[in-house]
Amino acid sequence: MAKLKLGTALVVLLFMVGGLASLRLRAQTPVVPVPTPVGAWFGIARPCTTNSRFPTPPGTVSQSVCKDACAGAACPMSTFPVDEVVMMPTLLADGTVLATDHASLLDHHTAGQGKWETAGKTVIDGQSFDRYQASFMWFQPRNPPDVDPRYPLSIFLGVVRPRFVMFFDQANPDVMKGYIQPYLFAMTDQWGIVNMQPNSPFPAVDPMGKLPTACDPTSKSNPYCLGTLMFVIRRVPAK
Repeated sequence: MAKLKLGTALVVLLFMVGGLASLRLRAQTPVVPVPTPVGAWFGIARPCTTNSRFPTPPGTVSQSVCKDACAGAACPMSTFPVDEVVMMPTLLADGTVLATDHASLLDHHTAGQGKWETAGKTVIDGQSFDRYQASFMWFQPRNPPDVDPRYPLSIFLGVVRPRFVMFFDQANPDVMKGYIQPYLFAMTDQWGIVNMQPNSPFPAVDPMGKLPTACDPTSKSNPYCLGTLMFVIRRVPAK
């Protein structure tokens, strides 16, 4: 009986030693984090379809991405006021997105703030990408000729809220491509005062609603889409 008890104890001890060794091995094995788009990015967006006097540099605009943006068809001609947008979007881990671009030096619009989220998978040119979607808003001024010098507030026109879609490849996590469709919400009267819904604290042209499905620069609707721009951005390194 004593030998049986001793044998049982040895078996239990061996299991304990083996378990501890397994735990130690797991603790020593590094955990490789899954790449995500969280971080600061830098790149250039250019219209998918343009009649610009400046030729689009070869290899900078993917029409496959543009077709995803425009429901499989060629995107309508862009009316975006500049030929390219150099931009720096930043995605935070809590779902916040911040964005700034060089056009703010031209028309003095503010930096953008908004929200990003996962949106499943998308196949572009036979390759599967993680799809992320976002929207953000910035304050948009009027063009100087349209500003009434008697009313300082008349410089305020409304907000721009773009649709911002990104395609992320975990095997190439420092380069990301996608498209942006900026929608202008003209919200103010000739004096720069926000037009309101009747008996409501909300603007008559409300930028918080769902964005239109299609971007059509030929339509003079409000909100008005200025066009579809395709971008390639790279992750800003820490050093």
